[in-house]
Amino acid sequence: MPKGKKKGKFEHRRTEQPYSSDEDAGIDMTCSETSERSDVPDDDSEIKLEEKVLEIIDALSARANAARAAALVALKNSLQRRYLAHILCGQRVTLAEHVTKALRRGKDGERRAAAAVAPLLALQIGEEGTEEFMDEVRPALAAAAVDKSASLDTRTECCSSLAVLCYLLEDDLSKILEVMRMFETIFSGSYLKGDGTVKVSGAAVEEGVWHAAALDGWALLLALTEPQHARTLLADRQPSFRRLAEMLDACSLEVRMAAGGALAIAHERACGDEEQFACAEDELLPRLEQLARDSHKFRAKRDRKLQRATFRDILKYFEEGTVDSERIRVGTETVTLSTWAARTAYGAFAAALGAGLLALAPHCAPLRLALQLSPYPALDLIVPEAKLNRLQRHLQNTAACKARTVARNKSRDKRSAALAL
Repeated sequence: MPKGKKKGKFEHRRTEQPYSSDEDAGIDMTCSETSERSDVPDDDSEIKLEEKVLEIIDALSARANAARAAALVALKNSLQRRYLAHILCGQRVTLAEHVTKALRRGKDGERRAAAAVAPLLALQIGEEGTEEFMDEVRPALAAAAVDKSASLDTRTECCSSLAVLCYLLEDDLSKILEVMRMFETIFSGSYLKGDGTVKVSGAAVEEGVWHAAALDGWALLLALTEPQHARTLLADRQPSFRRLAEMLDACSLEVRMAAGGALAIAHERACGDEEQFACAEDELLPRLEQLARDSHKFRAKRDRKLQRATFRDILKYFEEGTVDSERIRVGTETVTLSTWAARTAYGAFAAALGAGLLALAPHCAPLRLALQLSPYPALDLIVPEAKLNRLQRHLQNTAACKARTVARNKSRDKRSAALAL
C-alpha cells in the first residue's frame, strides 16, 4: 500500500473522535443543553444525585492517587451545586478520615483537592458533626500549610481553607490564636531584612502568593477579636502595626495588597489606641499614596492597575475613616459590606466556596451569621417555586439563552469599539 495512503488512513483514525460543531457554538450550545434540566429538581434527579454522590464517596477509597484526587474534585463540584447535608450527615466520620488522610499522606494534587473541599464539607455535614470534623481536619490543614515538600499552590490552598474554617466554625479563641501564630511564621518571610532593605531573592518572589494567603488569613481571624484584645495582640506580638506597614515595600504584588488590607483591618479593630498608630500620619499615608499612584514601567501593566485600584480604596479609608458600602446579591437576599472586615470576609468566602456560596447561604447558619443575613428560622417564609413541565422549562431556558447571547454580542461590540479607538 502506498505510504501516502497509509498515512492518510492513520490520520483519519487519529481524528476519528466524537466531535460536534456545537462545540463552536459556545454559550448557545450550553444554554440549549440546559433546556433538558429542571431548575427545580424532581424526585428522579434527586435520587440520581444522591446515588452519584455516594459513588463519589466510595471512590475516595480508590487505590490510585489520581482516582482519589479526581473523586475529591468531583465531590467539590457536587457540593457547590446543591445543599446535600441530608446525604453527608451519615458519612461524617468517613469523610473526615478521607480528607485528613489525603492531607497527610496524599500526593500534591490530592492534598490540594482535599484542602479545597474541606470548607464545603464542614458546612454541609451538619452542625452536630462540625466539632469532630474541625478537630481532625484543622491540624492536618495546618501541617500541610507549612510543609515544604508540598507545592506552593497546595500550601496556599491550605492557608485559605484553614482561615475560612476557623472564621466560620471555630469557637475556641486559643485555637484561633494558635492558627494566627502559624500564619505569622509563614508571612514573616516577607518582612524587611534587619538593615531595612527588601528581600528580592527568587524564593521571596515565588513564595509571595503563599505569604499573601497566610497574611490574608491572619487579618481575617484578627477581625474576630475584640478591639481591646486586638490592640494587645498588635502591641505584644508580631506582627506589629509597623511590621505590617513594612510589608508594603515587599517585592510581591500579592504581599503588598494583603499588607494593605491587613493594615486596614488592624486599624479598624484597634484604632482606639492613638499612640500605637501614630506612624499612620507620618509614614503610612505617604507610602499608601505612592502605591495608589504607582506608574513604574518595570511592573506589568495589569499589576500596576490592580495595585492602584486596591490602594486607592485603602488610602481613602485612612484619610477619611470611611469605607464605601457595597451591596451584593446572594440568591434572593442582599449582603451589605460596610467595613473592611466584612469585605475581606466575603472575598474569602467567595474564593473558598465558589458557587457553593449560593447553595449554602439559605441553609447554613454560621455562614448566614458571618454574612449578617437574617436569622435561620426566617427562611421558613420563603415559598418554593412551582415545578415547571418539560415544555415550560425548554421555553424558559431558550429565552434566557437568547438574552445571554444578545448581551454577549453587545459586550463584544463594546470591546471592538474600544480597541478601534
